[in-house]
Amino acid sequence: MFSLLFGQLGYEFLILQLMNDMKELFIQYKGILKDLLRYGVLKTEALEHPGLYNGKLGMTILFYEYSRYSGDALYEQFADEILESIMELPDNLSLDLSDGLCGIGWGITYLLRERFITGEIKDVLSDIDIKIQETEILNDDTLKDYHTYLMFRKEYIGEDAQSDLPYSPYRESYIQKKIWETCFSQNQLEMNQ
Repeated sequence: MFSLLFGQLGYEFLILQLMNDMKELFIQYKGILKDLLRYGVLKTEALEHPGLYNGKLGMTILFYEYSRYSGDALYEQFADEILESIMELPDNLSLDLSDGLCGIGWGITYLLRERFITGEIKDVLSDIDIKIQETEILNDDTLKDYHTYLMFRKEYIGEDAQSDLPYSPYRESYIQKKIWETCFSQNQLEMNQ
């Protein structure tokens, strides 16, 4: 069920469109959600990288979303603590959406847009933007990741992203689904169903 690969069309694409936000995933896994979240808390404490997929930021987004969904402030407090550690960026991050600067920028923009955190986007993302500007884009995949971040950020601040950037292949629902898949491993999801 979670074998979705980038570029694959058909049934999986339809599923992504139908399950376009975290709430849908929480509802789908309602019976095992508490177990998954307990697993997520333990996993997050052991994570070293701050990334969006299978990293601290992905888990932070899940905890904020669950806190809002359930009304449980404990998960919001935990997400706040994790987010503080994420903003202390290591110097060796790639530009990748999955585990690098573009993913962190995308995730922080998402948190601002959804009002999980507050602040001026320029101020909140200034360190990330500086590091992105200092990093060389090495291949087409990294360029796509960079455009995905820029488009999402421009849409957040109300600029027309389509006028000066090429189409991004990563839709928000795809990214949310990838966060879910990578933060809660295939084995963990299957064991608890």
